[in-house]
Amino acid sequence: MRAAFSLMALLSLALPAAADEMWDTQFGRMQWETDIGDTAVFVLDAPDQPRLRAFIQGLALDVAGERGAYSGFWTIEGGEQDCPMQMTDPMGTKTNAWGQLQITFVGTGFPSDWAGLSGSCFETPDQPISGVAVTGQ
Repeated sequence: MRAAFSLMALLSLALPAAADEMWDTQFGRMQWETDIGDTAVFVLDAPDQPRLRAFIQGLALDVAGERGAYSGFWTIEGGEQDCPMQMTDPMGTKTNAWGQLQITFVGTGFPSDWAGLSGSCFETPDQPISGVAVTGQ
């Protein structure tokens, strides 16, 4: 279950800085929700799953292309995971379901697929995740 949440979290991070940029993942469709400073906020809000948000540092400033590798963290509202400490994310959600992530965009164009790793709580990211850019919505 932890691996699934970690993977879900990382997948939701792969959304670019445009609200219309989306990716298909094994957990559902991810969408860029908003920016907070230089941090891009992505959301996976799939039916029958708790809402997952990914906070990708530096991506919000890199919307003109030439995207590369980024790190950040994810949170799940009402997630079943039990990290030893509660986190309050930048959206104000308090949760014990959170972890770290790393993503790398496969291409420099827009939109672009991505791949990366996710980890639970304080664990080093080691769960593979990926997203395929949705075009022609």
